[in-house]
Amino acid sequence: MAEIAIEYAEGNRLRSEAETARRLIDAYLGDRPDVDRVTLSPSGESVFCVSVEGDRIWCTDPREWIDAMEAVTAARRRLSEVS
Repeated sequence: MAEIAIEYAEGNRLRSEAETARRLIDAYLGDRPDVDRVTLSPSGESVFCVSVEGDRIWCTDPREWIDAMEAVTAARRRLSEVS
């Protein structure tokens, strides 16, 4: 089972963005049998990234608008590659 992790640069705005991305990923992919869980973790780096099984699959500049649906699409694509 795959674990999807969201890393975000510490800060109130990015925590909120990370929670939104987690909810969307969970809503779109949470019922898949190959997804174990979706986690959030702050990072000391200036990043906003999504990883599947420890491999960063999607990153964006955290200073710009974060499109959580792009994160969902990247996670879906990666899961289809590993299945």
